[in-house]
Amino acid sequence: MLACGAWLLSYVIVAGTATSAASAEATAPAAAVAADPDKEQGTSGAAPASRAPKPESEAVSRQNEAPRPAPEAAVRTPDAATSTPEVRKSARDPAVPQFVLPDDLAKRIGQKIWLNETGGKREAITSWNANEEFASLGIGHFIWFPIGKWLPFEESFPALLEFMRQKNVRLPRWLDQPQIPANPWTSRAEFKKDANAPRMNELRQLMLDTVAEQTQFMMARAQGAMEKILKTTPDGPERDHIVAQFTRVVGSSENFYPLIDYINFKGEGTNPNEAAINRETGRRQGWGLKQVLLKMNGAGGDPKAARDEFADAAQFVLQQRVRNLPSNRVFESGWLRRIATYRRPLAEADSSPERAVRKPLRVTASR
Repeated sequence: MLACGAWLLSYVIVAGTATSAASAEATAPAAAVAADPDKEQGTSGAAPASRAPKPESEAVSRQNEAPRPAPEAAVRTPDAATSTPEVRKSARDPAVPQFVLPDDLAKRIGQKIWLNETGGKREAITSWNANEEFASLGIGHFIWFPIGKWLPFEESFPALLEFMRQKNVRLPRWLDQPQIPANPWTSRAEFKKDANAPRMNELRQLMLDTVAEQTQFMMARAQGAMEKILKTTPDGPERDHIVAQFTRVVGSSENFYPLIDYINFKGEGTNPNEAAINRETGRRQGWGLKQVLLKMNGAGGDPKAARDEFADAAQFVLQQRVRNLPSNRVFESGWLRRIATYRRPLAEADSSPERAVRKPLRVTASR
């Protein structure tokens, strides 16, 4: 594979176990103004059991999933001697690229994702969007539920903080508890009222100081996404196709930005509830990474061709979603502008929030 600075790309046989879930999405800067019914952030960290589930009510629904292992596992090579039967079964798969990022490159990618989510605005790194019942924090707008609140999305901010603790990041004392506490603000109005309060300033500074760790958290989820996808895909040509296309996309980028961003943006595509019904065929159609990889058909090794095909497939999948869910049309143009950034290598000028004063994109309140 290719090398960039100090990062390492090694090939391993992927275990058939899931390590992360859910997704996030926003199209860029300015204040949030509308709710997109697809907010599903994060890697692990389902809502606590005390939050009783509510019934699902719409065509696009979410299921809270059981807690998963920390994303750290996504950058380790499985030990054949201790592999489970599922791991040995997956050994028949083609080799799947496994990757890690050095902190400097992770920070650069994180800044680009920050631009995609908020326009790189300092104050937007701690936000509570209109028409939502939870806070959205960090460069990926990881969600954090107030105490006693259950929602049909995956709560990702507590899992991010646990990941940071594993990386020896010092958390503010009020967050550094044996169990990460619930969001202490119970409403958007209360959250906004405390915009310059000591706890909010500590929280904001923590998010500003840990761009690299937040990106590593999302990158671990990107690696874990293939484990989830392969676990839900039977042996056969389709499985081989997914691995081949994933490998092409990895090889087309020095920093894995398209994969990391799309999974943070729209998820893995493995939850059958994260799909919409095609009114013509009656089939349920998803919009995550799995569906994008299945749409790709190329076989060449040209990086630009692979990036273009990935962007074309992502565009098709998202426009298919809009056809199935016409209420999502309001978000389509922002989604497509974000997808267009996958067509070119990540440039220095594009990855610095200070240089991000371009044609503004309307922010979507939720994913």
